Amino acid sequence: MRIIRSDASKLILYLISCFLLAALMTPWLYNAGTLLGEMTEDKSFNRIIDYVGEHARGAELPKYFKRCLLLAALLLLPPLIFALRLRNKPAPLSESPWAAYLPSHVVAPSGGQPLRNSRWGPLQLLTGFLLAGGLLSGTGWLLVSMEWFSLKDPVPWDLALQKAVGPAISASLLEEIVFRGVFLGICLRTFRPATAIILVSVLFSALHFLQPPSNIAVFIPGEPIPEGAVSIDPRSQFSGFQLLQAILMRFQDFELVLFEFISLTAIGLILAYARYATASLWLPIGLHSGWIFAYVSFKKISIRLHQADEISGYLVGSSLKEGLIPMATLALTAILVVLFVRIFPSRGITPTQKSLPTDD
Repeated sequence: MRIIRSDASKLILYLISCFLLAALMTPWLYNAGTLLGEMTEDKSFNRIIDYVGEHARGAELPKYFKRCLLLAALLLLPPLIFALRLRNKPAPLSESPWAAYLPSHVVAPSGGQPLRNSRWGPLQLLTGFLLAGGLLSGTGWLLVSMEWFSLKDPVPWDLALQKAVGPAISASLLEEIVFRGVFLGICLRTFRPATAIILVSVLFSALHFLQPPSNIAVFIPGEPIPEGAVSIDPRSQFSGFQLLQAILMRFQDFELVLFEFISLTAIGLILAYARYATASLWLPIGLHSGWIFAYVSFKKISIRLHQADEISGYLVGSSLKEGLIPMATLALTAILVVLFVRIFPSRGITPTQKSLPTDD
């Protein structure tokens, strides 16, 4: 029973449940979306239904899984929060099943760090967006000038804006509430700040790395399966679990794990530090939305050019989140974030503080 009552166990159970629920919902949502797309193609209903039908008609099975995963995380979040509030304060680490494996220097000396309002909130949001988005966009234009990427002709600015704005707002809000709001809050109740930040960042990286591979092909009777593709029949109620199996197989690609996983972990570290240093979600939401906006928009307007030498492959991969140059951009972003929170301090813990007051 102690294992069930621990915050860490509830968090692990929540994550596993999110993936299982997403796998269960994917075929149902895919088939419903396909039906809606076919209906709106021949007949107009209203602007909202027509808009949803148009996007559902062009969406592939992996995209449905991503949306189901976000939906599952949102649906299961209230039960998680309710379960975590069953106790007035977290149980001591000595009562946790992980106690035997954790040295005393990683144990949280207090009850964690609550989120607080800050008069610098809007400034943090705007600065985070401009800082992350500006530096990553600048990196993209640098790679274009070095002829490692090329702009499409004509440049689809309207398409890039349409595809970037939605995820920049929705994904940054939801993921920051879940990862830096809930998950980091839980870990700060159990571990010291450095340990909590690292754990949540690795978790953030792992969950983002677990994305559907690009070689997924929807099975259509009578049509050939592309060479090297993983065929999944969305009519099967187990298609979501087949897709989940293909996602887990990505860990077999060592080079992909090395480059993409490290970059995602660095992003998680910056976002977690921003939340901890400001005791709010304003700055991490701004940073996250800026990265998504710059990454998606650049992806829609550019094409990766083939390079004959192997060195360029290590400097930058197929996108702005892979390679040493994007890592250098993240390092510069991290330095500027640290400088910003020192210039405009809020009520979060700064390096000179040893503890956080329990109330305002």
